[in-house]
Amino acid sequence: MRNPSHDPRVEIEAANPWYVADQFATQCGAQASRAVLENRWRVFARAIDEWVGSTGRLPAFAMDAGCGDGINLSFLTRLCAERGWPTRLVGADYSALRIGRARRFESCCLARTSLTSLGFADASFDIVLCNQVLEHIPDDDAAFREIHRVLRPSGLCVIGVPNEGSMIGTLRNHVLQRSVLRSTDHVNMYTEQILRRRMSQANLRVERVLPEGFFVPHTAVHAALNGLRPVRQVLNAISRAVPPLAAGLIVVATRRL
Repeated sequence: MRNPSHDPRVEIEAANPWYVADQFATQCGAQASRAVLENRWRVFARAIDEWVGSTGRLPAFAMDAGCGDGINLSFLTRLCAERGWPTRLVGADYSALRIGRARRFESCCLARTSLTSLGFADASFDIVLCNQVLEHIPDDDAAFREIHRVLRPSGLCVIGVPNEGSMIGTLRNHVLQRSVLRSTDHVNMYTEQILRRRMSQANLRVERVLPEGFFVPHTAVHAALNGLRPVRQVLNAISRAVPPLAAGLIVVATRRL
C-alpha cells in the first residue's frame, strides 16, 4: 500500500486549525452540525438499505474513503450492528493524525493511504462511502477511477460534496464573501452536471442525486440560520423543492459491470 507521508498536503494542513481540531467532537457535539450529520446518515442508510434490498447481497466489505476522525465510521458501525450484517468496515485516509483518532473504532480496519491510489485489490468492496472529501483532491478523476476499481460489480458508492459550483456558490465566493477563495483548500467546485460527468467517465452509473441543505451565501450567516431548527427545516424544504439551491449534493451510484 502506498505511503502518503510525502504528500505535500500533510505539511500544509498541519498548520490549518480545522485539520488539527478534533472534528468528531466538533461536529457531533454541536446541535446544528449534529442535525446535519443525522440527516445525512438517514440518506446514507436509505441508500444502503435499498441497495441490499435490490441486490439481495449483504455487504461483506465496506469502506469509508477519506474517513477523517471516523465520523461516518461511527454511523456505519451502528448501521451494520443494527442490521446484523457481518460487514468488515475499512477506513482510509492519508492523514496520520486522522487515522490515529479513528482508532477509537476498534472493530474497523484502518489504512493510511490516498484516494488516488488506494492500494486495495480490484473489486474488494461492496460499498464505498466518500463524503466531503473529493472537493479537496486535485486529481479527482483519479479518485473516481479508484473508487470504481475497488468496487465489486454492481457495488454501491455514495458520494457527498458541497454544491459550490452552483450559481449561489459562485455568488458567495466571487461577490459576497470573496475571502472564501483565499482561505479554502477546496480545489473542485462541483455542480450536479460536473459530478455526473466525472462519474460517467469513471464508469459509475448515477442512480440519483439528492440535495442536502440550503446554500446560504455567507458562511457566518449560514451557520447562524442553520443553528435555529425551525429556520433550518424551512431552508431544507426549499432546497428539496429547488435542488440548484442546495448546499450539498449526495450521489448514489453503482459500478457498471
